[in-house]
Amino acid sequence: MTNDDEIPIATKGLVLRRAQARWYDLLAAALTLGRDRQLRERFAALARLAPGEPVLDVGCGTGTLALAAKRAVGDAGSVVGVDASADMIALATAKASRAGASVSFRSAAAERLPFPDATFDAVLSTLMLHHLPAPLRRECVREALRVLRPGGRMLVVDFAAPSARHGGLLSRLHRHGGVPPDAIVALLGGAGFHIVERGSVGMSDLQYVLAEVPRAGESLVRSDAVVASRSLPALPAPRWIVPAIVVIAIAAHLAVAQRIVGRVARSGVGVATVGLVALGLAMHLPRRR
Repeated sequence: MTNDDEIPIATKGLVLRRAQARWYDLLAAALTLGRDRQLRERFAALARLAPGEPVLDVGCGTGTLALAAKRAVGDAGSVVGVDASADMIALATAKASRAGASVSFRSAAAERLPFPDATFDAVLSTLMLHHLPAPLRRECVREALRVLRPGGRMLVVDFAAPSARHGGLLSRLHRHGGVPPDAIVALLGGAGFHIVERGSVGMSDLQYVLAEVPRAGESLVRSDAVVASRSLPALPAPRWIVPAIVVIAIAAHLAVAQRIVGRVARSGVGVATVGLVALGLAMHLPRRR
């Protein structure tokens, strides 16, 4: 296996730097209303991860999905996360250390994975593909196919075309790109994957496609293949959202009231001061006989 230091991280894909990486988790929590971990757990379930499997998370970011994958595969399984951003890798490594999770992270580009052929049972690519230009997307998928074992799975999750009417806060604020599900299906199928399942993740405009590496003796083209399509139910609303709205509303009303009261108080003091000055002047003015 090649050492990370020997791999120059040169990519035409989007790489998040220190300032962006530092706020990534906070932004994810805000956009998902605190349900980022639940969303990543759903991704791990969609990938059909099983105990004992080796898993690769491509474009792992700060490692939230890699940790969810580790919980799914257990002590007998292994999880590696790769990202072209050294700052993301540093944050992911620190997060795994705090959680006491045995997950390794490496700096690597999605289009050149530093692993031998047929190493993993599952490759995850979530909210990452739209960061790559079209040629790199094809290379990324081909690399995933290479490092997967026969029968291995690749899960791709990404934004569909943002909708002005549907999609919620996450898609409305996330405007820098997306990959239509049909394009993902064509991309995976063109690389040699069998498409197993596709559908909606159940949050915003997020769509998933699950594909499988052909087993020995299987044709790359399966005329009998049936692609399952399903839309997952929406993630449950966080329990704290109603109390939070109430608290925010009360705080806003108090702030407005305090401001109004302050203005009134200041106005009252001003009027009283003017009145006292006028009274004093009146008392000292000579009276007409």
